[in-house]
Amino acid sequence: MKRSPRVLSVIVLLAPALILGQTSRSFDVKLTPEKQILHVLNRLTFGARPGDAAEVKRLGVERWIDLQLNPERISENPALAAKIEPLESLKLLTWQINEKYAPPQPVKVQRFEPASVLAPTQIRTMYSGTVDERRELLMSIPANIRSDLLAAAPPQFTEGIPELQEEVAKARQAQQQAQQAERRRLMPPLNELLAQDQIRQLRMGTDQEKLAIIDSLDPQKRQQVLRSLGPQALQGLPQLRREAMALTQPQQLVNAELIENKLYRAIYSNHQLEEVLVDFWMNHFNVYNGKGPARVLLTSYERDAIRPYVFGHFKDMLLATARHPAMLIYLDNASSQAPRDDVPMPLLPNQQPPRRPGLNENYGRELMELHTLGVDGGYTQEDVVAVARAFTGWTVVEPNKYAEFNFNGNMHDRKEKQVLEHVLPQGRGEQDGLDVIDILVHHPSTAKFISKKLAQRFVADDPPQPLIDRMAATFTRTDGDLRAVLKTMFSSPEFSSEGAFQAKLKSPLEIVVSSVRAVNADAVDTTALAQRIADLGQPLYGKVEPTGYPNTGESWASTAGILGRINFATDLTAGRIPGVRTDMSRFNFKLPAAVATELLGTPPSAATIESIEKGIQGKEVTPSMLATVVLSSPEFQRR
Repeated sequence: MKRSPRVLSVIVLLAPALILGQTSRSFDVKLTPEKQILHVLNRLTFGARPGDAAEVKRLGVERWIDLQLNPERISENPALAAKIEPLESLKLLTWQINEKYAPPQPVKVQRFEPASVLAPTQIRTMYSGTVDERRELLMSIPANIRSDLLAAAPPQFTEGIPELQEEVAKARQAQQQAQQAERRRLMPPLNELLAQDQIRQLRMGTDQEKLAIIDSLDPQKRQQVLRSLGPQALQGLPQLRREAMALTQPQQLVNAELIENKLYRAIYSNHQLEEVLVDFWMNHFNVYNGKGPARVLLTSYERDAIRPYVFGHFKDMLLATARHPAMLIYLDNASSQAPRDDVPMPLLPNQQPPRRPGLNENYGRELMELHTLGVDGGYTQEDVVAVARAFTGWTVVEPNKYAEFNFNGNMHDRKEKQVLEHVLPQGRGEQDGLDVIDILVHHPSTAKFISKKLAQRFVADDPPQPLIDRMAATFTRTDGDLRAVLKTMFSSPEFSSEGAFQAKLKSPLEIVVSSVRAVNADAVDTTALAQRIADLGQPLYGKVEPTGYPNTGESWASTAGILGRINFATDLTAGRIPGVRTDMSRFNFKLPAAVATELLGTPPSAATIESIEKGIQGKEVTPSMLATVVLSSPEFQRR
């Protein structure tokens, strides 16, 4: 979409600071009280809303942080409950999701398998008999049955029988026509279902007009119309969009509702730190939504293996993720099993040997490299193999139906193992994996690795080592109590220092959500917001690699990425994001400094004001233009 040169000319003056980053500042210099308020809102939330700074000032920074660390003491925003109530899949167990949101069955046309029509001796004739024998046998079958059989039969059945090959072609053509007729019955063209004026309103009308037409249809026609329209045509009408997805892409709907839940919580929840931490730990224990049944499994993964533990003990979260079907399938541990000496060998010289089960090291490696010790945590390749052996048998029962954790002793390596100089005796089954988790949680490298990663998220891309050391000491002393580690970090002088202030570049998720919160927009459908986040490089739940998305800012600071952020800010303030309602009238007749102060939560720097005023000099200034410039400025893009 073409951008206003006036807006771009202003932003060109502001953008370089995003790429170049902040100048070096001291972690020994304490922030002023006003900056502390903005700082905690930037770090413990997805961005300040109007009135948030006043609330932090009223409570005091320390008390406000303590409440965020104990969200059960904060009443939740009633608007959030109304937003997530329609998200039905979030309320279901995995087996219920599999049952309710099963993939659409392909159009069924009756197919005859040879065994349903022919005796075993006749089947052998069809595969190895002479042309005359096959012709005689096929011609003995009633014509209507023979036609259905030939439509699905392998080519050798009619090889050398030209008169039947013609019958095969006709049978297959009839089968294709039957499939097309059934598809047309399920999803006829819109012009066969609706009048032209109704079609025009569905394509170009208001949301209210579209809703009125759909609600006027009987149930069967409603489903047919929704199938024909598809979800994309119904953005801004979330209930109809979900209904269309349930008919055409039910498993994608499960993932779409999970994304909606994430964005609604990030935008509206009063438990902001909890939502920030859920996002952090989901990224730490990343599972890609495009592998196998992950789209269905991630709902439970976030709800049951991550969310309950973000203020708890790290060991409990690590075990919950290790046992969850989403992780077991994503990193292939569900199929990992020890090579067995007792698998029988072929009896005949030319017989193929049975496929022997194999050990998969993916989970064992990522468990140490990404989840606990870190790449320099002191483990070896031998430890990777031993850990993989310890987790053999940790598998999943019927992933596409029940999708429940199960320990299968027949898959387990029963022999002795040695992990990081700890000996695991032979023959203890599931206890091997439990002991490995205990070993890793209590290893000094885990305390340091987890502490550094948290400090990178909340303090700076390169956090001070003394802070990491104190956080690691708290981790060790409290047996991995994450709330205690967070308290150590938030109460540290480094956290409330000039060195930490606006030292982080917001990720695509953070910039989109913080922008919506800053302008106090109302999101009635988050589909377009999720797409803009993906366009900026961070598709939610869509990171293929187990590393998760970057915890530092350099990956988000490309020129193309910054232009994308500017485009988003322009569309948001102009009301061009489907499903998001914005009102810029509160900025009418206000000076640039006043608009910037409202959106930033603090008076802007002199350099920012000077750049804005220089850029808008002699131009017609609108509230949307001013808001776009502020949202695109380094002071807003950084946190």
